Amino acid sequence: MEIISKPYLSLSTPTKEIELILRRVKQEHDYPFSIFDPCAGTGTALLQIKNHFSNQDMVESYGIEIEKTRAYEAKRNVDHLLQCGYEDTRISHDTFSLMYLNPPFMQLKNERSEYRFFKDLTQSNNTLSTSALVILNVPQYTLAELSKIIVSRLEDIKVYRFTDDNYYDFKQVIVFGYLRGSQKNHQKNSTNKEHLIEYLTDISYRGPECLEPLDTEDDVCYVVPPQVKPTTIFASTIVTIDDVKNSSKEIRFLDKIFSLVDDVRLQNDHIQNPAMPLKITHQVQAIQSGALPEHMGDHCANCS
Repeated sequence: MEIISKPYLSLSTPTKEIELILRRVKQEHDYPFSIFDPCAGTGTALLQIKNHFSNQDMVESYGIEIEKTRAYEAKRNVDHLLQCGYEDTRISHDTFSLMYLNPPFMQLKNERSEYRFFKDLTQSNNTLSTSALVILNVPQYTLAELSKIIVSRLEDIKVYRFTDDNYYDFKQVIVFGYLRGSQKNHQKNSTNKEHLIEYLTDISYRGPECLEPLDTEDDVCYVVPPQVKPTTIFASTIVTIDDVKNSSKEIRFLDKIFSLVDDVRLQNDHIQNPAMPLKITHQVQAIQSGALPEHMGDHCANCS
């Protein structure tokens, strides 16, 4: 990413605003689901969202935070936390029922970072389950650039601004909507979509008077859908020194294997490929024990 304006990382959303956001979010029955914040910060928003639900034992929180200090603090507030960027992760598809997205506020070379984050994290065949609830927290003035992609990706859209207590410091708005579940739904009501695009573009250039604040009393309610698939994969693709050290402790069994033979060849003098792909820490351990990369079969084809 090439940044051409000074980056402004989004500030932590005040507790009051999160409370008012959650006033419009509920769960219909007791069923397991997972919530996701790809810009988790210190994890306070995710923790507040999880605590909103009565069946907290059935709710799992997942967060990503690239900054080391904030990520360290977030680990106390989030069930599962990765310190990296969302681009450097492997995550199960169709798994998260709710995403709270409060991305960095900055201008990249050709687009806003808010646009980039929303585009990447709501694309089809991604981590969000069908009809997942999306809560987007962005500056009001970015809605013009985001309008088309918001309308193309979400349905049942509703927009509020921060309350008077915080709006003039933050100038932020909250967009609620469900992820569109199919191409068929994506193509319906094109006239209404054009109207929504015009509406979002218009309010982008106006002030607080054009939007209802979050403390408005109304009957708007968004139901978090049940989890479609379990979150079996939630991992960073970045290997750190600590990962190597921790993993090497878990694979000491390789030392025992290598001590039973003169070299990495089995007694029939035929080299066997590993049954499963070798992780980098397994490769390190094997090489330390005398194996060469070419002895590790196709699973280590990328070793150098």
